[in-house]
Amino acid sequence: MTAVSDREGVARLTRVAKVAPPTDSTGMMPPIRPASTTAAPPAAGPRGTHPPAGARGRHPPAPPPPAALGAPTGVAKLTPRSAQAEAAARELRNVMGRFATGVTVVTTTHRDTIHGMTANAFLSVSLRPPLVLVSLGRCRMSEMLPRTGRYGVSVLASDQEQYAAHFAGQRVADSEPRFVWENDLPLLEGALAHVGCRVVDVHPAGDHVLWIGEVEHLYHREGEPLLFYTGRFGTLKETSDREAAARRAGGGA
Repeated sequence: MTAVSDREGVARLTRVAKVAPPTDSTGMMPPIRPASTTAAPPAAGPRGTHPPAGARGRHPPAPPPPAALGAPTGVAKLTPRSAQAEAAARELRNVMGRFATGVTVVTTTHRDTIHGMTANAFLSVSLRPPLVLVSLGRCRMSEMLPRTGRYGVSVLASDQEQYAAHFAGQRVADSEPRFVWENDLPLLEGALAHVGCRVVDVHPAGDHVLWIGEVEHLYHREGEPLLFYTGRFGTLKETSDREAAARRAGGGA
């Protein structure tokens, strides 16, 4: 049985399992932060020069006062720690929670360890060439991908909720996750679909990073998907039943 241990991470990267050492894969440099656009203050003059004879003992003129900052005009311009920005972030989370998605486990391998995390910010980008992306916040997986340069995505079936919770750091799965290997990438066994990718582009976006992957492997089977809706995992029927119960509790039809 492979050993499984907890790993900390802001985005709830959860479990790592010891596996056989994988074949070396290409890596990528971490995303480069854009250069600052703040203008440098004007130079005070060449070093080693002296003031003219009549100017000795005079104090240099005081610098002009800084320009006043205008009031924030939108959510994107609010101070990150302000109450307004936090309230806006909560509202955005609540609104986007009404966008039902599937559930995936993103995996990569480095040396003798499989790294996996649950994610629903996954989408298709292009058919020609075949590109997908996964959006990651500050987490262990974001540290691994620049080293490994590749990732796998397993689309979970309705009977795999325990693995969604397992790789989201909520609880340990009742049964140990098992993986199949394709092109030296681990993919969760029993998933509805597998996508194996090579990282070809990286785009910082706010507090997340978009990892663009060129598809190298595809697999799918028929089955019922696991959903993520309003912050909860569930099947299509469970999600529908919860919404119907919420409407009845609120006096709706």
